[in-house]
Amino acid sequence: MPETQTVIISVKIPVKWDCMSDADRSRLERLTGRDTRVIRAFLGVIARHEKELIVGKKRKRVNGGALEKLTLTAERFKDPARNRLSVPHDFKKRFPNISTNELQECRQVAVAMWNSYLELDGQPPLKSEGYRERKLPRYVYARRFKLEYRPGQETKYWLDLLDSLDSARTDSWTHDRLLIPLTPSSYHLNRLDEGEVTSLRLFKDVRRKWWVVFAVRVEVEVVDMTGLPPAVMGIDLGIDKAVCSVVLTEQRVRYVRYFTQPDKASQIERYDGMVDALQREMCDRKNAGVVYDGVAERLKELRSRRANISTDYDGVLVRELTDHILELSKKYNLYVAIGRLTHIRRSAGRKSGKRKSFRKKVARWTFARVSEGLRHTLVQEGWRVNGKGSHFVPVPESWTSITCHRCGSKGVRPKQSLFICPTCGYRSNADKNGAINIARRLIKLIPSLANESGLERWLFPHEKKQASLKARRRTRSNEKSEPSSKRSASRGRSAAECHDQALLAEFVSTTDPAVERTVEQPSAAIDAHKATDSHGNRVQRSEAPSEARSDKARVQARGEVPALAGDSSREQGGTRELTVTEGVHSPSTQT
Repeated sequence: MPETQTVIISVKIPVKWDCMSDADRSRLERLTGRDTRVIRAFLGVIARHEKELIVGKKRKRVNGGALEKLTLTAERFKDPARNRLSVPHDFKKRFPNISTNELQECRQVAVAMWNSYLELDGQPPLKSEGYRERKLPRYVYARRFKLEYRPGQETKYWLDLLDSLDSARTDSWTHDRLLIPLTPSSYHLNRLDEGEVTSLRLFKDVRRKWWVVFAVRVEVEVVDMTGLPPAVMGIDLGIDKAVCSVVLTEQRVRYVRYFTQPDKASQIERYDGMVDALQREMCDRKNAGVVYDGVAERLKELRSRRANISTDYDGVLVRELTDHILELSKKYNLYVAIGRLTHIRRSAGRKSGKRKSFRKKVARWTFARVSEGLRHTLVQEGWRVNGKGSHFVPVPESWTSITCHRCGSKGVRPKQSLFICPTCGYRSNADKNGAINIARRLIKLIPSLANESGLERWLFPHEKKQASLKARRRTRSNEKSEPSSKRSASRGRSAAECHDQALLAEFVSTTDPAVERTVEQPSAAIDAHKATDSHGNRVQRSEAPSEARSDKARVQARGEVPALAGDSSREQGGTRELTVTEGVHSPSTQT
């Protein structure tokens, strides 16, 4: 029987607001407003008792059970000693027109918000007290709603929601039900039919449009790639060139591919110009004391359009990248390593010394959306993306585009799209070099890839020893016998020793003008560097180094990668387009 895994997908359906009566609209507004007040009250209790509520080794999690003991009374335990007749913050008295189930749902939302704040080290979700117009969406679980189909009516799909806002007490509590009309498409209905609907969220966006987001639990069959030759794909994220991906196999680098979005950049720049013009007009009107409400509305609409353009293009990029990965997974036992960018926006602030145009590009760079979208799409295709056995692993991206993947030395970039190593003479596209380094880091992180396959050839000698030590520790902890130390000659070769797989002549025939000029006349940046290795030692080099001299240079460069000042400049400029022909990359026209 094939192995399956559970996936949660979201289905976002618009509310048919025009079909609702004024009473139902007012009731929906009061319902979400009340839930927002309750969630904020829970956040206030967490902030007040944070020291006793935060648990875990890393103190990154709020204890929901302890929070419940502070806020909700209980009288239904079989053991009377366990009953809670009084609590420090009695939410049942503070919010009498809300059921216990709804209080628990609001509590879970507050706990999830605080856990996200702890995990991301951002701003607390409760910044200040007081009323805010923005309402917080909360989860409503399946036992309190149902989706009805009424073919005889003009609006065929209705959300029947059990609500305690209008409740009557006779012998027991009686709750009224709120009917909300929906306008789902055939795509939404097909997604709802794929699995079990477990919960929903009701919220209003910045354009005051109401939505219902259903959470659907789907069982997906896990993809089995065992028996295929191992390979690692490295994905380097960029701004002008959205993605560069390469695949490291047991033999060589294959399937170099660039994903570009020139239309997205041009449209975003056009909308940026329109937004800047409206902002100047609004400031002039405000300083002159003239009404500017119409300008503010147009400005909000343009910002929303710009955000939609970015979201749509990112969705297309994720789909193209997913199709490429799934096609390669039919040939290889494929692992995907994607660069994890941290503190990139902080390095491109106003005090960074970067140009304003570059700072704007970094500010609107949606690298997290692409990474998480790729993860979410792959898990729906049956890939393992979390925990042990994951085939999708984010790895640190620092210094990958400025470090030579052959010898580990610090290189130079006379042009944004060009990387040159003065130690071993390697030169190539900078994004390609960065993607190879990202893939190498994944091979180093997973001992099975480094010790049980030919992919260890991409590691340096000291990295092989570290990987072997990790593997021995793991087998010792699992009380298993150590693997045989006998390996083939091809598996014992390091990346530094395999310089013959991509000689300098590989790039002489390229059509990239930057590479051609550098091959014919070495860049002034190389001369200024004085051909030094990573330890500052001067190395004698030529355009066609001999075998012995090349090996000697690599021995001098062996060791840790030197610390650099930063790598934020890698996002500027352009790169050349490469086409894929029978698994081997070949240069094409300049983009």
